[in-house]
Amino acid sequence: MAADPKTTRSNPAKAWLLAFIGWLLPGLGHLGQGCVLKGFLGGATVVLAFLVGTSLGGHIYTFQDSGEGLLSILFGFCNAGSGLLYLFSRMSGFAMNEQPALATSEYGNVFLMAAGLLNFILALDAFDIGAGRKS
Repeated sequence: MAADPKTTRSNPAKAWLLAFIGWLLPGLGHLGQGCVLKGFLGGATVVLAFLVGTSLGGHIYTFQDSGEGLLSILFGFCNAGSGLLYLFSRMSGFAMNEQPALATSEYGNVFLMAAGLLNFILALDAFDIGAGRKS
Protein backbone atom coordinates (compact mmCIF):
# COMPACT_ATOMS: atom_id res chain seq x y z
CA MET A 1 0.00 0.00 0.00
CA ALA A 2 1.37 3.41 -0.93
CA ALA A 3 1.63 6.38 1.37
CA ASP A 4 -0.96 9.13 1.48
CA PRO A 5 0.01 11.83 -1.07
CA LYS A 6 -1.04 14.59 1.35
CA THR A 7 1.54 13.47 3.91
CA THR A 8 4.25 12.48 1.43
CA ARG A 9 6.97 15.01 0.74
CA SER A 10 7.98 15.53 -2.83
CA ASN A 11 11.36 14.01 -3.63
CA PRO A 12 12.07 14.69 -7.32
CA ALA A 13 15.35 12.75 -7.42
CA LYS A 14 13.70 9.62 -6.01
CA ALA A 15 10.74 10.03 -8.36
CA TRP A 16 13.02 10.25 -11.41
CA LEU A 17 15.04 7.26 -10.23
CA LEU A 18 11.90 5.18 -9.72
CA ALA A 19 10.62 6.17 -13.15
CA PHE A 20 13.93 5.20 -14.77
CA ILE A 21 14.06 1.89 -12.93
CA GLY A 22 10.42 1.30 -13.84
CA TRP A 23 11.23 1.89 -17.50
CA LEU A 24 14.32 -0.28 -17.40
CA LEU A 25 12.67 -3.26 -15.67
CA PRO A 26 8.88 -3.27 -16.14
CA GLY A 27 7.07 -3.06 -12.81
CA LEU A 28 10.15 -2.48 -10.66
CA GLY A 29 9.33 1.20 -10.10
CA HIS A 30 6.13 0.19 -8.34
CA LEU A 31 7.75 -2.67 -6.46
CA GLY A 32 10.33 -0.23 -5.07
CA GLN A 33 7.51 1.81 -3.55
CA GLY A 34 5.68 -1.11 -1.99
CA CYS A 35 2.97 -1.39 -4.67
CA VAL A 36 3.59 -5.12 -5.07
CA LEU A 37 0.41 -6.13 -6.89
CA LYS A 38 0.51 -3.20 -9.30
CA GLY A 39 4.21 -3.74 -10.00
CA PHE A 40 3.90 -7.47 -10.52
CA LEU A 41 0.80 -7.29 -12.73
CA GLY A 42 2.08 -4.35 -14.75
CA GLY A 43 5.50 -5.88 -15.29
CA ALA A 44 4.06 -9.30 -16.14
CA THR A 45 1.69 -7.72 -18.66
CA VAL A 46 4.51 -5.88 -20.43
CA VAL A 47 6.70 -8.99 -20.56
CA LEU A 48 3.80 -11.17 -21.73
CA ALA A 49 2.83 -8.69 -24.48
CA PHE A 50 6.47 -8.55 -25.59
CA LEU A 51 6.73 -12.35 -25.72
CA VAL A 52 3.43 -12.69 -27.58
CA GLY A 53 4.56 -10.04 -30.04
CA THR A 54 7.81 -11.82 -30.79
CA SER A 55 6.13 -15.21 -31.03
CA LEU A 56 3.68 -13.82 -33.59
CA GLY A 57 6.59 -12.72 -35.75
CA GLY A 58 6.76 -9.05 -34.80
CA HIS A 59 10.04 -7.24 -35.11
CA ILE A 60 11.75 -4.42 -33.23
CA TYR A 61 11.92 -1.09 -35.04
CA THR A 62 14.89 1.24 -34.64
CA PHE A 63 15.07 5.02 -34.40
CA GLN A 64 16.70 5.22 -37.82
CA ASP A 65 14.57 5.96 -40.86
CA SER A 66 14.86 2.70 -42.79
CA GLY A 67 13.08 3.95 -45.88
CA GLU A 68 9.65 3.35 -44.37
CA GLY A 69 9.24 6.99 -43.44
CA LEU A 70 8.77 8.72 -40.14
CA LEU A 71 6.39 6.05 -38.88
CA SER A 72 9.27 3.62 -38.43
CA ILE A 73 10.93 6.16 -36.10
CA LEU A 74 7.68 6.49 -34.13
CA PHE A 75 7.40 2.70 -33.95
CA GLY A 76 11.00 2.60 -32.70
CA PHE A 77 10.06 5.00 -29.90
CA CYS A 78 7.13 2.75 -28.98
CA ASN A 79 9.38 -0.33 -28.93
CA ALA A 80 12.01 1.46 -26.81
CA GLY A 81 9.44 1.72 -24.05
CA SER A 82 10.03 -1.94 -23.22
CA GLY A 83 13.29 -1.03 -21.48
CA LEU A 84 15.73 -3.89 -21.05
CA LEU A 85 13.65 -6.13 -23.30
CA TYR A 86 14.23 -3.64 -26.13
CA LEU A 87 17.92 -3.20 -25.31
CA PHE A 88 18.44 -6.97 -25.16
CA SER A 89 16.71 -7.39 -28.51
CA ARG A 90 18.82 -4.69 -30.13
CA MET A 91 22.11 -6.03 -28.79
CA SER A 92 21.42 -9.71 -29.47
CA GLY A 93 19.58 -9.29 -32.77
CA PHE A 94 16.52 -11.06 -31.36
CA ALA A 95 13.31 -10.12 -33.23
CA MET A 96 15.14 -7.61 -35.42
CA ASN A 97 14.27 -9.15 -38.78
CA GLU A 98 10.95 -8.56 -40.47
CA GLN A 99 8.93 -11.65 -41.29
CA PRO A 100 6.40 -10.45 -43.88
CA ALA A 101 5.62 -14.03 -44.96
CA LEU A 102 3.92 -14.64 -41.61
CA ALA A 103 0.29 -13.59 -41.61
CA THR A 104 0.54 -12.63 -37.94
CA SER A 105 3.66 -10.45 -38.13
CA GLU A 106 1.74 -7.15 -38.11
CA TYR A 107 -0.19 -8.28 -35.04
CA GLY A 108 3.15 -9.08 -33.44
CA ASN A 109 4.39 -5.57 -34.24
CA VAL A 110 1.33 -4.10 -32.53
CA PHE A 111 1.86 -6.25 -29.44
CA LEU A 112 5.49 -5.09 -29.24
CA MET A 113 4.48 -1.43 -29.55
CA ALA A 114 1.69 -1.83 -26.99
CA ALA A 115 4.15 -3.43 -24.55
CA GLY A 116 6.47 -0.43 -24.87
CA LEU A 117 3.72 2.15 -24.52
CA LEU A 118 2.27 0.34 -21.50
CA ASN A 119 5.68 0.35 -19.86
CA PHE A 120 6.00 4.10 -20.49
CA ILE A 121 2.67 4.55 -18.71
CA LEU A 122 3.83 2.37 -15.81
CA ALA A 123 7.06 4.37 -15.50
CA LEU A 124 5.12 7.66 -15.49
CA ASP A 125 2.76 6.25 -12.85
CA ALA A 126 5.77 5.26 -10.72
CA PHE A 127 7.06 8.82 -11.14
CA ASP A 128 3.74 10.30 -10.02
CA ILE A 129 3.66 8.06 -6.95
CA GLY A 130 7.27 8.89 -6.12
CA ALA A 131 6.61 12.63 -6.52
CA GLY A 132 3.64 12.38 -4.15
CA ARG A 133 1.05 13.28 -6.79
CA LYS A 134 -0.92 10.07 -6.33
CA SER A 135 -1.03 7.03 -4.13
